[in-house]
Formats: sequence, C-alpha cells, structure tokens
Amino acid sequence: MRPLAEVAGEELVWGQPKALKRTHELRAGDDIVATLTFQRGSLADAEAADGHWTFKRQGFWQPRVSVRLAGSDADIAIFSPRWTGGGILEPLGGKPIKFSSGNFWQTQWVWQETDEPLVRFKGRQGFMKASGQVEIAPEVTSRPDLSLLVLLGWYLILLHAEDSAAASSAATVAVVSG
Repeated sequence: MRPLAEVAGEELVWGQPKALKRTHELRAGDDIVATLTFQRGSLADAEAADGHWTFKRQGFWQPRVSVRLAGSDADIAIFSPRWTGGGILEPLGGKPIKFSSGNFWQTQWVWQETDEPLVRFKGRQGFMKASGQVEIAPEVTSRPDLSLLVLLGWYLILLHAEDSAAASSAATVAVVSG
C-alpha cells in the first residue's frame, strides 16, 4: 500500500467491492491505499500503509468509539458522538478534533481542528453498497494521524448510515402497525 500522504492530491474513492460483505477499500486509481473490514457487530479492522487499528462502538447511555492499535487492548483515542451526528475525537495526549456534517443532508462530513477542514468526505449510501470520495487538505499531508482520520471518518459515516437506516425502518414499522 502507498501512504495516504503520497496520494493526497489524487482522486481517493472509498468503495465496497462486494455488496453483502462489510469490507471497504480506499483507492487511488487502481491502487488500494487503505482497507476497513467489519469483523462482527461494530468491531472493525482498519489498515493503511502507516498504521493498523481497530475501532469499536461501546456503551448505550454514553456511547463512544474506542480506537486501538491492532492487537492491543489499550485505547489510543476515544470518539464521543453527539446525538445530532458527528462528535469529538480525543487522542490520548493530543488536541481534540471535531467530526461534523458538512451539509444539511449529511452527505458530506469533515474533520476539523479549527474552521478549516482537514479531511472531507462526500459519501453516497446505496441500497446494497456504500461509496464516497475523500479530499485531503494539502497542508495536512504531514500529519501523523492522517490515515487514522481517513479510516475512522469512513467508519463513522458507515455507522451513521446503518443507524439512520435502522431508525427509518423502525419508524416505518411503527407507522404501518399503528
């Protein structure tokens, strides 16, 4: 795999090669530069040239997503979601980073420390497959957490889409049966 910093100026597209498998690939042209594979439930394995992590949603009343180095039981960061979507990533010993929707329809998402976007996602959730583009701001290619932000951002978008679909389905069932 090529490092994300090396392909940041190229067109980067998340895709799901097989509709019913929860595996996603980030491609720069024909090259796979990152992968995100759900193991079971919300546990996902995330890998890029410069890092390998696991992500897992935990908790009900106070949900959060733990970020760990692959093979470790120690959190290196915690993402705390907000009920409106998005949330705050708090790396241990680092500055908080905000993840938020970039538009009303929640088809765009962005990581930010200030008002300037670090990484922007433009996603499309299909009935069977998810896909989306990633734009990396040129000034952030030297960040050591760049790959983590790209992988975790896509993971959060996928969780949000699944939650929205489940809520919509539950609302439809309630209306039909009510």
